[in-house]
Amino acid sequence: MKREELVQRRDELVARAKMAQAQAQVQKTMKSVSVMDPTSELARFEEGIRRQEAQVRGMEEVSAASLEDQFASLESAEDEQEVDARLATLKSGG
Repeated sequence: MKREELVQRRDELVARAKMAQAQAQVQKTMKSVSVMDPTSELARFEEGIRRQEAQVRGMEEVSAASLEDQFASLESAEDEQEVDARLATLKSGG
């Protein structure tokens, strides 16, 4: 039980640290936005967010593609096993 509690606590602390880091980055970025010309800073900020979103979508697509490949390989392996089983049945005269 102790190990599970430690792992859970560690995961919680990592999540809190990441959240604090993200909040600090947002605050830093917001401070850098010029009151005189907010459009250029906001445009760069928005572009950065779009790049991050695109990276996440790309990782999701790669993950989904590899998952599909894994299922495809499982299906082909099952097909081979079925063919082998039918062949063995035919050879045994059944």
